[in-house]
Amino acid sequence: MSHQDIYEVLYTEPAARDRDRLDPVLRASFEKAVEILARDPYTELSRPVGAGEQDREIRLTSQIVAEYMVSRGRLLLVVLRIFDDADILLVED
Repeated sequence: MSHQDIYEVLYTEPAARDRDRLDPVLRASFEKAVEILARDPYTELSRPVGAGEQDREIRLTSQIVAEYMVSRGRLLLVVLRIFDDADILLVED
């Protein structure tokens, strides 16, 4: 697959549920980030998880980290970790 091709984006059920729960502003940022990732899932901002290169992790926005798999023109978002500033124990200045 050439660098300019766009990967098909798929979601596991848990990742889709988390995506669907995002508020509209965060959802728009998330969608834009996924669009960029679908053009280059091996971006230097991502890092491999485990032994192979296909399982990866990236911070999509300041509040969302995604674990995903890349295979045969597909990008599967497996897990989304969403951070909310409201749940911080100690706010740093």
